Amino acid sequence: MSGVGLMGGFKGRGGVGGSHGGAEMSAKAAANANGAVDRAQFTLSRSFVFEAAHTLARRDIDPPSIDASRRIHGHSYRATVEVTGKPQGETGMVLDLAIFDDELSRVRERLDHRLLDDVAGLGPATLENLCSYIWRTLAPQLAGLSRVTVSRDARGDACSLVVSPS
Repeated sequence: MSGVGLMGGFKGRGGVGGSHGGAEMSAKAAANANGAVDRAQFTLSRSFVFEAAHTLARRDIDPPSIDASRRIHGHSYRATVEVTGKPQGETGMVLDLAIFDDELSRVRERLDHRLLDDVAGLGPATLENLCSYIWRTLAPQLAGLSRVTVSRDARGDACSLVVSPS
């Protein structure tokens, strides 16, 4: 038997690292890993689903498509919201998930089973505008908001609005 093990080809029977300072290397690796975690930021994500109808008046496409897009039609949407930050000292959390859920419920209520054409401040019901609308609605309440993605899973489309955390 060759003594070659899995995960990096360590040799010998004496465990990871053999006689080449394994304990010292493990301590350094642990210290580096702890330092990396201390500097790291965490990203929490939550999703919600909403059903909504809209029209989409388009003048830049051929007449049969214009008629189809002007008709009221609906989609099932999924919105995924991400918050990035460091855990707070007292709680160890970036954001209390109950607060996260409350804020997402508030946005969902504005969109679910609505005619999106009638939602104030949304504009034409594009994926881009839905991302922007959700962002503008949540940003004042959710410090560290870093990404909003809206998708129509049945059609395979998605759009993300991404802002790097400061």
